[in-house]
Amino acid sequence: MRDWAGVVIAESLRDPTTINRLPVYRAYISRDGLAPGPGGPPGRWHLYWVRASPGEMAAIRAELMHGWYAHFWNEHEIVVLYDDAQFRMDRFDRSTWQAAARHGLAMGIPEDQLDFPTDDSTGTLR
Repeated sequence: MRDWAGVVIAESLRDPTTINRLPVYRAYISRDGLAPGPGGPPGRWHLYWVRASPGEMAAIRAELMHGWYAHFWNEHEIVVLYDDAQFRMDRFDRSTWQAAARHGLAMGIPEDQLDFPTDDSTGTLR
């Protein structure tokens, strides 16, 4: 069952067509000039809000490039996926988010991009 909602950035995936296997319920293209992932030029990000099963979340994780993350949520939890780690957090207790945020910071992800929104917002990408 696709019990999880999530946000996946196409530029974060080795094969961005992986997103085509998931039901997309919202898409957003950022403004120009966003920081690239490792080795890439600044540009636009293509964000997709998707529904996924745990197996599909594992497939997304397998495609993530180092220095990026995807995150998914259900009624009570958030799961943050990095290529080299996974974190399960209480959706409503931000104190449980610290390890996932520290991991992202250690990878060079800016702090303002580690807000893990669980709605249709784009955080600071507007």
